[in-house]
Amino acid sequence: MSYVFQMISVERGIEYTELVKEAPWELESRPRHGGEIYFNNVNFRHKSDGPLVLRNVYAAFYPGEKYGIVGRTGAGKSSLIAALFRLSEPEGDICIDDILTTRIGLHDLRKKMSVALQVCIAEHSHMFFL
Repeated sequence: MSYVFQMISVERGIEYTELVKEAPWELESRPRHGGEIYFNNVNFRHKSDGPLVLRNVYAAFYPGEKYGIVGRTGAGKSSLIAALFRLSEPEGDICIDDILTTRIGLHDLRKKMSVALQVCIAEHSHMFFL
């Protein structure tokens, strides 16, 4: 029986070596501290061979504002965040401070953003319905 578990461990190790690598952690382009975010005709799939889960998304988020992204289950809320954090590479343009996110290292991109889940939204927040 222990041989079976050892073989499964070997199989898992091989699977991890075959994973698609993420983009570099650091690149020359670095966002300023303004925080303007634009989605321009963004399409997104969780896997390169998977179905589109976001289609033709256009949105603008401005610094100093609060935004709530709301929608039914399966509407694309988490997919929008996954595209922003480049958990998979989106199609179309996502810009932060006029720099394409594909030109920002993943470390710089991800360390300066945060997501607050399941919180009450202040009455002056902008709402985006998906």
